[in-house]
This record gives sequence, structure tokens and C-alpha cells, in this order.
Amino acid sequence: MRPGAGRVAATLLLTGLASAGAGELHISDARSGAALQTLPLGAAREVELSYQHSVTRTLVRETLAIDGQGFLQQRIEFSVPGPGLPTEALPGERFERRADGFVYDRMQRRIGVLHMRVDPAQAQTLRAVGGIHPLTRWGATGLRLETSGCD
Repeated sequence: MRPGAGRVAATLLLTGLASAGAGELHISDARSGAALQTLPLGAAREVELSYQHSVTRTLVRETLAIDGQGFLQQRIEFSVPGPGLPTEALPGERFERRADGFVYDRMQRRIGVLHMRVDPAQAQTLRAVGGIHPLTRWGATGLRLETSGCD
């Protein structure tokens, strides 16, 4: 990652890791609860959420594990500190300052259900098994992402 990098399309990348259970990722409107999309996870048990930070306008990349309790933040990378980003590692976590930015690793921060605000200026997309799904297709809104069947 480089400070001042050009417009970066954000992605939520699902990668397959060995795990039992089919599992699904449900996307719904945060306010009304209306179902917007359900994606099969198969054996995928890790997601990577990438987006352009709304203040610093630089790429942020978060890795979250998926389990029977929802999401667990494990890693975050960014080039420029900004609002909402971690400022220090918690016990057991690893912080690394690199030439191209900052990395917090070995995180075990439970999120459970992921509530997120999407905005076309941040170009969030969901890359899942079988395709790429722009999260901004529903406009600037709040989304709720939760999993099921991921025990």
C-alpha cells in the first residue's frame, strides 16, 4: 500500500479454508432488516474486507475469520493512520511498521455480526465464490453482514 494511492476498488475476498459445513453469508439492510443477498460460503472460513478509507482516501485491508459466532478480526493493514483504525496492539497481537504502512496481526477481536456503511466513493465490493458483488449496488446505505451454518 502507498500513501496517496489512486482510487482502489474495495473488496471483501472470500478464500477457501478447510472446514466442515456449507455456511452462508447473508447481506441485509441494516435499518429495515430486508434481505438483499445470500452467498454460499462452501468451506470458506476467512474474509478479507478492503475499502478506501473515507478520511485518508487510502486502502485499508482487514482479514476476518468466520466461525459459528460470526466474524473475528485477525489482521488489518493500512498505509496512513486514520479515524477508526487501531492505534496500538492489544496483548498477544503483533504490530509492525513497514515502509508502506502499518500492520496489526494475530488479532482476536470478536465482531460477530458486521455492520458497515457503504458509499460509492469507497467502492466496496464483495468477492465470493463464483463472482464479484458490488456492495454499493444498494447505494449509500448501512449493511448488516452475518453468517449461518459455519460451525
